[in-house]
Amino acid sequence: MPRRVKKARNPNQKLNKWAYIFIAPFIITFLIFSLYPMISSIAYSFTNENAANPIDNFQFFSNFELILKQRSFWHSFINTIIIFTMNFIPQIVAALFFAVLFTNKRIRLLGKGVFKFIYFLPNILTATTVAALFGFLFQFYGTTTTGGVVTGYRGGPLYMLYVLLGFDPNVHPLEDAWSIRIIVAFIQFWMWFGNSMVVYIAGINGISDEIYEAADIDGASPIRVFFEITLPILKPIMLYSLITSLIGGLQMFDIPYMMAGDTLKTGPFAGESATETITIYIYTFMKKNRDYGLASAASVMLFIFSLGLSVAMYFVAFKEKNYEKKIWRRIKKYE
Repeated sequence: MPRRVKKARNPNQKLNKWAYIFIAPFIITFLIFSLYPMISSIAYSFTNENAANPIDNFQFFSNFELILKQRSFWHSFINTIIIFTMNFIPQIVAALFFAVLFTNKRIRLLGKGVFKFIYFLPNILTATTVAALFGFLFQFYGTTTTGGVVTGYRGGPLYMLYVLLGFDPNVHPLEDAWSIRIIVAFIQFWMWFGNSMVVYIAGINGISDEIYEAADIDGASPIRVFFEITLPILKPIMLYSLITSLIGGLQMFDIPYMMAGDTLKTGPFAGESATETITIYIYTFMKKNRDYGLASAASVMLFIFSLGLSVAMYFVAFKEKNYEKKIWRRIKKYE
């Protein structure tokens, strides 16, 4: 009887087992704390689950119809878009500007590493810490009255600067709708533009030096190099940055919630908060009103809106591929 030859074991099999062991904590955590809540939210969005009625009664799309008819939802939606736009556009522009400045070999700037660290530092801080810092700088104490008439506010250093610049001392920045929106937008910009800058620096450093050398030989100006070489090749990196910024901006919660501007005095949304975002709207239904069905429906709508914008951004602005090959063809055309 012929002797049975034992099959040699693949030396990579043991490594594969260890790889699954190492990624198991992430998979388990994702399934428990991300995938399961997401599926539960979608299921709850079709029910009238709440603290008063804990029985899941299937309601089709009535929760979505109710939310779309609520003025508070559209108010929070408009607030989110306004604050996001005011911080998103300056964030991308500033991140691109400093990324090009720090990677330009023609500009000799001392202490580039220090400046990079300073700009990235706010991203390391927690949102709670930053909100507390700016709350202290504006530090609203209240009003002083004379015979029942408001004569002025008392506030922190930035409030005093606000008054010295000629603004009305009887209108505190944290109680004015547009002032509090600008403050929240600036905080978001200040915290996140350093992160986008680092991503863009990595993307620019990954561009082949031969392309820039060819552009220098052709006598291309720095502005032309930026718009015709750097920016087109950087588009895939910008896609990642723009989509992550979009998702994060639409999910603003901690900074607006902690700054908590006063209610609007006039306009169609009078009586509503100037910093109420969609996530704060969801939080209100979830924690305060204990209405899980409406909160879940609002969450699903936010997800669909974010997904739609992300997909549209990809197909409309970033559908091109092989950017470096396209640049080389453009350079050879001028030779």
